[in-house]
Amino acid sequence: MKNLNCANCGAPVIPDISAMTARCRYCGTSYVLNHEDTDYFQTFFRKMGHLFSGSADEADRKKRADALWKNADTKIFECTDGSCVEIRYLYQYRSGDVEVYVARRNLVFRFTKNWADKSDCFRRNVSRLDYPSADTRRLSDFFPRIIGGYALTDGTGILVIAKHENEYPLCLFGKLSGRHTAWIISRLENLCCVLEYNHLVHPLIGTDTVYINPYTHQASLYVGFWDVAVHNSLSSEGKSLLQTRQNLTALRNTAANLLGYARAGDVRADDNVPQALAEFINRPPEGNAYDDFALWDEMLIKAYGERRFVTMETDEEQIYGKGG
Repeated sequence: MKNLNCANCGAPVIPDISAMTARCRYCGTSYVLNHEDTDYFQTFFRKMGHLFSGSADEADRKKRADALWKNADTKIFECTDGSCVEIRYLYQYRSGDVEVYVARRNLVFRFTKNWADKSDCFRRNVSRLDYPSADTRRLSDFFPRIIGGYALTDGTGILVIAKHENEYPLCLFGKLSGRHTAWIISRLENLCCVLEYNHLVHPLIGTDTVYINPYTHQASLYVGFWDVAVHNSLSSEGKSLLQTRQNLTALRNTAANLLGYARAGDVRADDNVPQALAEFINRPPEGNAYDDFALWDEMLIKAYGERRFVTMETDEEQIYGKGG
């Protein structure tokens, strides 16, 4: 999937779920897409919608996925050791100066600047991750598992990590219902607790960095570990201290985005969003992730009652259609 860049600031922009307009989240510039772009994205969304729709049978789903990946784009990277790395990818976008290629069972990060330093930071931050001894959910499954890295002949480099086959960037799902946003909040609270446990701040938590499995309600945090920092360290600009509470603020902004709002604080209760859900997203986070998760458990029960698994209606209309 190709990139669209903001003509004002150069940042990548992602079309809304109608694939007719786009808004830059960095400078706020809005665009009406031309027919070439809208045709491209609508075709892409139809393909993805076809993959998600239909029977929940795993064999049938795999058959549709095989057909989709058969026509995936191909890219070959030439390495300095004389070898080549070939990937087949369905979606490609930018996160800062890093290109992200979404393959079937891998993510490939191409660092266009300072690749050795960024790759080393990524490896170091992932290696810092530790998990509570009482962890029974195998939380390590929801964080990067590095496969390898390669220096390229053009002076850039790539890092390859594993992902689960049915995981997709959260940004592709567009606007979601309150119920589905709630389960994503629950999963993100889990991830923020792991970051808290390790005293780490992830400054890029959002719809571009979180990947979800719509069939199992699994959520993983894969992208942006090259910018992760230790709690109370200075920001890259040296102007402010980074604190783990920022992870929880990003969680709320992500939830607001999924409901169709620009930021936390703007969410309003309605037929889709219970009052307790809106209140949680709009209020400042608790002092740490553990207390925030406890608060979320209370608010979730107020919003929807006891926890229960609700199948994600992954048809084309709900994920990519007119609902946005």
